[in-house]
Amino acid sequence: MRKIFVFLSLLSALLVLIGCDNREKLYVLNWEEYIDNELVRAFEKENNVKVVLDTATSNESMYNKIKNRAGKYDIVIPSDYMIERMHQEGLLIKLDYSKIPNYDISMFDSKLQELRDNYFPGNQDYSVPYFWGSLGIMYNKKKAGVKELVETHEWKVFFERDLIPSNVSVGMYDSSRDAVAAAILYLNSINEEQISLNTTNPEHYDRVEDLLKNNFFSQWGTDELKTAVVSQNLDIALVYSGDFFDQYYFLLETGAEITFDLHMPLDGNNIWFDAMVIPNTATKIDLAHKFINFFLDIDNAIQNTIHVGYCSVIDEVYQAVLEDEEITDLVQHPAYYPGNVNGEIYRHLGQDIALRMDDILTKAKIG
Repeated sequence: MRKIFVFLSLLSALLVLIGCDNREKLYVLNWEEYIDNELVRAFEKENNVKVVLDTATSNESMYNKIKNRAGKYDIVIPSDYMIERMHQEGLLIKLDYSKIPNYDISMFDSKLQELRDNYFPGNQDYSVPYFWGSLGIMYNKKKAGVKELVETHEWKVFFERDLIPSNVSVGMYDSSRDAVAAAILYLNSINEEQISLNTTNPEHYDRVEDLLKNNFFSQWGTDELKTAVVSQNLDIALVYSGDFFDQYYFLLETGAEITFDLHMPLDGNNIWFDAMVIPNTATKIDLAHKFINFFLDIDNAIQNTIHVGYCSVIDEVYQAVLEDEEITDLVQHPAYYPGNVNGEIYRHLGQDIALRMDDILTKAKIG
């Protein structure tokens, strides 16, 4: 009886301790499965804090949470064009690099740094790059002729119906920015006139609208596209390179057969990068700087890169994972390193252009 009483007393005490975690809390808004939780726990232990992770499904949802102050987030990891928008609207806090001693501008890949240097003025005062990549065409390599079709015709597979056999299905990313970009990249591949992915010319958007309204896509989606190709329920899809690599890395780990691949057009593409920023909702600003600094530590960045499966923005980390025998097949894939791509970063083009893109997508999905 006494043993039972002691056990219940200890259990009650444990529950009280769990329920009353008085540690300082750091709130992080990130993408799904985009950080090594083991490193998060190490950061917690090192700083005697609790990291509260929340996830978003799009840059727009991240923006809305910060704009509407839906949470007291201390760190957010959005993409390039959304960083620009947040900056323009005064939603970001300028970083204090004296509190980020692991940061050195020379640590980043030279191609990425060139893109940062030519991005919006002041961007490097507000953001620290996290991972980067490009758009790609994911395909079912088990279906006869699909590999050759994609590698030969690239962006045309999304817009030239006559190229696509009746037994081949095509999916498009359910994002106005990316669907519009695919159409622009296609137009650039067939015309001498080269249209910027950041065009503001109304005539260009009229041409894109005509293209997308006459689509033959069998599926629109985001994460659903990559899983559909993996399960061989879809043959061709527009995806982000990271969408492909997280599936590729998972199957490498499990030893399962890889029935899919990714083709990354090198001459004309989108190059994206995500970055850590401190939004104006932050209440733990010093701790947020420590978090950024922790993930810039080279050993931590290597571990995080191996776990996440995306290409690191840090040159030393990229070189280190090239030598990691466990993921050799991953990092030597021709689509892994975006520095070989001739491409543009998305810019924030203002609310009117964003609404025009959304209208194009809505009409395209109606068909």
